[in-house]
Amino acid sequence: MSFNAVLFDLDYTLFDSATSEREALSKSLIENRILPTEIIIEQYKAINGALWKMLEREEIDLEYLRVNRFEQLLQILNEKRDPHELAESYSINLGTCGMFYPEVRPLLERLQHQTKLAIVTNGVSKTQRLRLEIHDYTRYFDAIVISGEFGIPKPNPAIFNQALNLLGLSKDENVMMVGDSLTSDMEGARLSGLVSCWFNPESDRDNNNVEVDYTIQSLSDLVEILNIDN
Repeated sequence: MSFNAVLFDLDYTLFDSATSEREALSKSLIENRILPTEIIIEQYKAINGALWKMLEREEIDLEYLRVNRFEQLLQILNEKRDPHELAESYSINLGTCGMFYPEVRPLLERLQHQTKLAIVTNGVSKTQRLRLEIHDYTRYFDAIVISGEFGIPKPNPAIFNQALNLLGLSKDENVMMVGDSLTSDMEGARLSGLVSCWFNPESDRDNNNVEVDYTIQSLSDLVEILNIDN
């Protein structure tokens, strides 16, 4: 099968978000005179993960998530700091810390003249735009849709439809969504009528019972699936 477009998630799919988040959190805490211990980092991760699940269910909005995760953390630590300042510091540091996975640039350079490419990502606009611009990745994509700009997160089909509109395509034109999240990327692809490709480098189990069309452990596996010419 040939594809007219490939939509990519950004965090944990193209970008090493685990490294970025840890570095950015440590830097932001230090800037606010808080020692980033392992316990604090794990406390933040638990708070953040729960809030992102709420965002996917559209129970909260992104601005609430951006600030509330630090409100909760500061309350646990009994620290008198401004959560808005900490949130702003983190959003900027998150955009400047970390790297794209090493296999991403060669893959995009190979794909960009073969099919249309887009990013569909949940996240803060400032953070995601910084990452793309600092590492010079904007040029690979025909469309970039960020939930912080669009106002609606994955898995809502509206954000996928926005990407298709920008690409001048419809869901019936063989479009694939590639991402690491079953609940936002793969479920969103299913709801939107797109071909789904689960990026699962750690061979995690599907505990969510989300139907996917393809599963890959390496992004380089896309070349064969997409039937890309050498």
